[in-house]
Amino acid sequence: MTSTATDAPSSFVIAAYIQPVLDAFLHRGGRLSALADALGVSDLWMLKPPQKIATEQYFSLLRHCSKLLQDEHMGIRIGEYVGLANFDVLGQALANTQSKALTLAQALQQVMVLERLVHRLGDSRIEVEGQNIRLIWRAQYQQDKAVRLVVESVLAGIIHLAQELTGRSIPVREVSFIHDKPSDYQGSIYQQGFRADCQFGQKTNSIVIAAEVLAWPLRQTEKRSSQVATTESIVGLVKQLLEENMMNNPKLAQVAAMLGIGERSLQRKLKNTGTNFQQVLADVRLQQAYSYLQYSNLSILHISQLLGFKEQSSFNHFFLEATGSSPRSYKAKLLF
Repeated sequence: MTSTATDAPSSFVIAAYIQPVLDAFLHRGGRLSALADALGVSDLWMLKPPQKIATEQYFSLLRHCSKLLQDEHMGIRIGEYVGLANFDVLGQALANTQSKALTLAQALQQVMVLERLVHRLGDSRIEVEGQNIRLIWRAQYQQDKAVRLVVESVLAGIIHLAQELTGRSIPVREVSFIHDKPSDYQGSIYQQGFRADCQFGQKTNSIVIAAEVLAWPLRQTEKRSSQVATTESIVGLVKQLLEENMMNNPKLAQVAAMLGIGERSLQRKLKNTGTNFQQVLADVRLQQAYSYLQYSNLSILHISQLLGFKEQSSFNHFFLEATGSSPRSYKAKLLF
């Protein structure tokens, strides 16, 4: 039987899974009309893709995005736009899981169960390694030219989704890829996308996370709106935004803008809770510092960069003042 326009492709990607690709493309300055021309579809297709597209067309979409922007790191950038809002069945299931105050591990298990409803790009499994958990993602098309973009987008997407579910930055011990280290490798981009040292030419595409981190509870969702930014919720909302944007060292004005309120209004709301922006920022930085030092294998320099410090010495001073110990001494104590 020949395929018709209404037939669903046997190997597919759902329309919602395309949205992070388009979001990343637009954010990088791409034009949808140019992408539509390259892909051989109408502009309307870009605005409202079919319910399902063939895997081959999805691969073509990724390749054209990368080529038009001359950016071979598009996979990582796409992963940073993956979230609950991008999915229907998966998003609803995770939202339900989230509402039951379960753990990150339970949520990720839900992702793996429902993965084949979202795409047929690959599948996941979990292996226990001592006190760590390795989440392995097996690509169905490891030999395709777009596999690097696909694998990097999936692994970065898992980390970004985990951060959205917990409301906390996820410390990762290791990220491994089957594909070789790219000739255009840029450490800063991989660091931002994966928050871990990346290894290439390995046996699996995988993420290693401490079992203790996977036991973290999911955060209870709160609408980011000035209507709900009460004195009871405002600190939590600010912490959440700082968690998600720490590497960019967000300022008071930027956080206020993301909340849709003025700087003075945000300062007043924080003051009513007995704190201020700088104190909340310091609290989030310290919490993330503890997590990275305990649950990741990153160098002190890399951790300082992830926390938005321009110099490692500034991070050392901050941590020493807050804890009475240097980051290096604190990490050394954890080994004994």
